[in-house]
Amino acid sequence: MKVSVIIPVYNAEKFLSVCLESLLIQTLQDFEVIVADDCSTDSSLDIAESYLERFGERLKIITLPGNTGSGAVPRNVGLEYAQGKYIFFADNDDLLIDTALETLYEAAEESQAEVLYMEKFFTCDEEPVPKNLTPAAWCHNDSIVDEFTFETNDLSRRLEKFLSSKYCWAPWSKFFRRDFLVDNEIIFPQMTIADDVVQTFEIICLAKKILRVPPPLYVHRENNSSLFKRPRTPEQQIIFRTNPLIIGLDCLDNFMREVDYFQKNPAVRLQVLNFFMLLQIDNMADELKSLEPEKVYEIFLREFSKADSTQPALISYLLLMTNLYRNELRALT
Repeated sequence: MKVSVIIPVYNAEKFLSVCLESLLIQTLQDFEVIVADDCSTDSSLDIAESYLERFGERLKIITLPGNTGSGAVPRNVGLEYAQGKYIFFADNDDLLIDTALETLYEAAEESQAEVLYMEKFFTCDEEPVPKNLTPAAWCHNDSIVDEFTFETNDLSRRLEKFLSSKYCWAPWSKFFRRDFLVDNEIIFPQMTIADDVVQTFEIICLAKKILRVPPPLYVHRENNSSLFKRPRTPEQQIIFRTNPLIIGLDCLDNFMREVDYFQKNPAVRLQVLNFFMLLQIDNMADELKSLEPEKVYEIFLREFSKADSTQPALISYLLLMTNLYRNELRALT
């Protein structure tokens, strides 16, 4: 089996069939599809099952025992079942250009890269079958490549790009060799959001060969009902973004503790932690401004206490100060 396409699914009845149709017409046919259903309450599971015959034995459907609230666990479970030499994580509301898997597979075989990184992609609106595709790129600058190019092997330069948000975090922007993920125990940490930031960081630190892919091969849908864009009260948004602060900082710090480069460069280790913390704070900036500081402190205190933090009051106070002085902290990255 050449490729395993893993799709986490939760209440995706509006778009799932379009995603699966885009896989049926791939010019490369030696692949499997693993649908990991996170206990959907709509007809998503029925839609996936309706494609079993059309995919033959190439479609596997896994139902998780309970809803996990993010795509992290379904992706990890899908990886456990995957048999392909290469892994591609697709979102259930997106779709692939018909030559995507063939282009990525052939480039991976020729380059022997552990990771292929797509810098360009298409976007589309919420029409189930999109009529217009808009070219897009994660980072609009002169560094976007026009031909297949190996990423630098200089970790310090890779980290500079990471700290400048010049890598796309999204799992669908990357095509992995499965043994690279398995041998390095690279999985998605169980977080409500930003698990892909942690995974991207581990990838750029561990991959010996990353191939930058110029042609746009993936269509990302601007879905206003996605996990990211669901309407929330200010308190709900702060809670939503506090979860990765609790888990993500520990994941990053534990990882860096075992990497020789960060042992020798503790200042860079601090920069990474500072960057990740500010990323989450910035994404709840409006909500933080709308509430009184004492209310924000109470929210942080409650969330860190629930997480069994040994110093919830101290951490909550420091986070509140981080919000108040984040411009000064940003100068440290």
